[in-house]
Amino acid sequence: MSTPMNDDEIRLAKLGYKQGLKRQFTAFQNFGFVLTNASVLIGIVPLFKYGLQTGGPLTLTWGWLLVGSFVVCIGLCMAEICSTYPTAGGLYYWTAKLGGSRYGPVFSWFEAWFNSLGQIAGASGSVLSASAFLVSLVKIWQPDWDINDKHIFAVHCILVISGAMINTIGGLGLKATSLFSVYVHIIGTIVIVATVLATAPTKQSASFVFGEFRDLTGFTDPGNGFSPVLVFLLGLLPSQWSMLGYDSSAHMSEETQQSYINGPRGIILSVIASIVMGWALILGLLFSIQDYDGTVAGGAQQLFVDCAGNAGGSFLIMIIVAAGWCCGIATIAANSRMFYAFARDGGLPYSAFWSKVDSRTGMPIRLVWLSALLVIILAIPSMFSLAALSAVSGISIIGFLVSYAIPIFLRVTIGAKTFVQSEFNCGRWTPVLGWIGVIWTALAFVVFNLPQLWPVNADNFSYTPAAVGFLLIFAGGWWIIDARKWFKGPIMEIAEEELAADATPKAGVPVVEARSEATL
Repeated sequence: MSTPMNDDEIRLAKLGYKQGLKRQFTAFQNFGFVLTNASVLIGIVPLFKYGLQTGGPLTLTWGWLLVGSFVVCIGLCMAEICSTYPTAGGLYYWTAKLGGSRYGPVFSWFEAWFNSLGQIAGASGSVLSASAFLVSLVKIWQPDWDINDKHIFAVHCILVISGAMINTIGGLGLKATSLFSVYVHIIGTIVIVATVLATAPTKQSASFVFGEFRDLTGFTDPGNGFSPVLVFLLGLLPSQWSMLGYDSSAHMSEETQQSYINGPRGIILSVIASIVMGWALILGLLFSIQDYDGTVAGGAQQLFVDCAGNAGGSFLIMIIVAAGWCCGIATIAANSRMFYAFARDGGLPYSAFWSKVDSRTGMPIRLVWLSALLVIILAIPSMFSLAALSAVSGISIIGFLVSYAIPIFLRVTIGAKTFVQSEFNCGRWTPVLGWIGVIWTALAFVVFNLPQLWPVNADNFSYTPAAVGFLLIFAGGWWIIDARKWFKGPIMEIAEEELAADATPKAGVPVVEARSEATL
């Protein structure tokens, strides 16, 4: 006799899946995963000097709020869809359902690959940032030591492998990391802002922080003829990279209790928290700049040392290292769940091997290590390019935003008439919010594929277009040649007859039908 299903399992079964992963995370732990993925510390601080070059304080300050407004629109739309479709496949599953039998397979195919690109690049950029900050500690205390990019890559590999080992431990390791990460990101942000403001020998003026525009990219130099608007748009990269990864709430939904409520809640709360904490962090850093050119050359590490000295600066640097390491762990976890959903539907080569769930942990451990390997591979060009971090960030932005825009586009077009709103929904505002998100994604796709310095040479070449182009050729070519013949999107694991027989809720757990309660 089969064990009666609870409400989460019944909802999952109605979406066509059995409870394969272990449902062990609370609402707070889910929020911790999302806040860690959308890490403002690892998004703003490592790219702070990039922002100072591309538009300066004005772009950093007002660009953050501009990007934040777009992210709110995207986040609300994603939360609505997540409430109806709380599965580990997340956006991949949403796309298949919203596209219908005709368009679902092709859209979900590209959705899976773009989301994976965003996840992998996000983890690679986060851990690469942490590695660079960790290595910079040695330079602070041993100025004569010759640091090169190979040292940073070696540390990157160590941190990625250790992060994969945390994932391999199972639920206990991820729960502990999630809790630790929440404190690092919230308390760490407060500590950094308070420390630099309290210890800065001098403070910048409000006119500098809110109105100073500087271009050190070369685009607006005499004879080049580019508009400052282009520089401003390029300078939005730190802001947008900081506000990504909130789809991880959906990817962890099959392991989260009451995911149809806590999944959307995790998305919305993380977006709000990121906007508030991020703007406070940006303002704190800008007011505390002592030497503009020195900060551009040495990054936020130099600002920390200028304000708090070697010891205090080193402590602040370690906060960033911890944030980047935690972000890498969470992103690898989320990407392995995305791969798991794709593999159980036959979307990966040797899917039967990759979709195996570890009996001890109830997690897709093989895909954890596949994700870790890809994170390391994507960081290899960092040993040869000065624009490696901004390039990886650009790749992550494009991968994530395209994967966010596809299901939202389908929600307001093809799927508009068939989508059933659940506990969280945007009501009549969905089309407006959705189109704002889609239009911003189209603009960002173009902007963040552009060169970041001018003129372009071998040292500052951004390999973002190469990575995105490779993905389009790989996924598109595979689809045209072979995948379109057999890939149909999500595969039902549970039959309607089995659902009818087993859909008896456990004692004290009511069956909750989809309904429209939380509207905007």
